[in-house]
Amino acid sequence: MTSVLFVLPLFAAIILGSTTLAFAETYEILIPTGASDINAPFFWSEKSTGMTTGIITVYPGDSVTWSNADTAFHTVTSGIPPTTADGIFEEDGIFDSGFFTAGKSYSKQFNDLGDFPYYCSLHPWMDGVVHVVVNPGSVQSINNVGSGYSDDGVGFEVKYILDTNLQKDVLINPDEKSLTFNISGDTKSGSITFVLPTELIQNPNVVWVDGVSVDFEVDETSTGTKLIIPIPLHSEEIKIMGTQVIPEFGFLVLGILSIGVFSTLLLTHSKFSIFR
Repeated sequence: MTSVLFVLPLFAAIILGSTTLAFAETYEILIPTGASDINAPFFWSEKSTGMTTGIITVYPGDSVTWSNADTAFHTVTSGIPPTTADGIFEEDGIFDSGFFTAGKSYSKQFNDLGDFPYYCSLHPWMDGVVHVVVNPGSVQSINNVGSGYSDDGVGFEVKYILDTNLQKDVLINPDEKSLTFNISGDTKSGSITFVLPTELIQNPNVVWVDGVSVDFEVDETSTGTKLIIPIPLHSEEIKIMGTQVIPEFGFLVLGILSIGVFSTLLLTHSKFSIFR
């Protein structure tokens, strides 16, 4: 289930308050010196993790760069290598670096989900796999939501996890008791996670995605109400309804009105006192 991916590491990120945006990454795999020898201890070295299996996991839009630090020519060819010296190469034609020598590199961007095996056509014992998986996104924030309704005029902070951004303008409908969020970019996450302040919306009980009601997970936490909402690819609008959202005239506005009414009554009383 997609939502399971969020529960531990990403919810922890929400608690920590990270606001890092999601951007495509580039990963580097080194072909070390001596990799052309079948008896070499390893044939690949992923630069950021030190993994030497040639297996790497990335998200759609990420790129992998293979850099040749060996003295021999190598290739990065998609497909499955032959199992014997005289076996048949199973190239699938998805990508192929061609021969590249020491100091040169080859880069490939992966946009589609799936597993992409590869190998060196000159040294078929050198093989690996690029796993392209769904990007859950990163923790982001929308600040000053409902700023005209809050006590201090600052509004509320809404945290969310998505592989793209939500628009900063959140439609608040006190009569409908709903919050409407619009997705700015093209999402491929499969779900979005929200943490909504209880002062902003209470007991979220209905969610609509592009006009279609969807089931969702809800959990009360110390920082607000956490919602995990499944969303189809390329979704655009998310409407969350609850038992109450901040009233049309918020606490700050009501306070100002109360002061105004009190002042008017006081002045009226004073005027009547003069004529007594």
